[in-house]
Amino acid sequence: MKKIAVFSLVLMSLVACTSQENGDANNDGSKSAEVQSSEQRQVEIQEMEKEISIAVKTERTAALDEKANRLLKRYRDYVSLNPRDSISAEYLFRAADLSVGVGQYEAAIANIDRLHADFPKFRKSVEMWLFKGFIYETYINNHAKAVSAYTQLIERNPNHRLASDARASIENLTLSEEELIEKFKKMNADKEL
Repeated sequence: MKKIAVFSLVLMSLVACTSQENGDANNDGSKSAEVQSSEQRQVEIQEMEKEISIAVKTERTAALDEKANRLLKRYRDYVSLNPRDSISAEYLFRAADLSVGVGQYEAAIANIDRLHADFPKFRKSVEMWLFKGFIYETYINNHAKAVSAYTQLIERNPNHRLASDARASIENLTLSEEELIEKFKKMNADKEL
């Protein structure tokens, strides 16, 4: 159930981020990448995002996963054909988000890494360091890499509002389950005073 909720939030954020005007696109995704212009590809991606956002309101199915995988392919195709286009950064961000939603965690990490390498000044770069740490911590269960991602965020952006979240995540990763439970109990008791 938690994964469905995460998947729903991921896909809904994709649609909310879309700012391009709608245009004509083939909804079945049958247009060839070679004949489409950059603008046509963007419109096709928009239509696919809308289709998925409508479908995600129901329970996750194999058909929805297939649509998500087609959209992930469109993102990859667009970025490959337009590696320096500013929308490519947004598509890498969305691909990372969607990859988590369909359980492709290593692909999400690869998209984040490419985003950092190709678009270091992307507007959500700091959030992506936190997201990378979260993926390693929550889904891949690699705490060392999670700490590394959180540390990168802190080193690159020590005064950013998310640096404190990264510090807290690192601290929580070093605590045992019992210590973590005690910490949260104490925090709740302090809030009640």
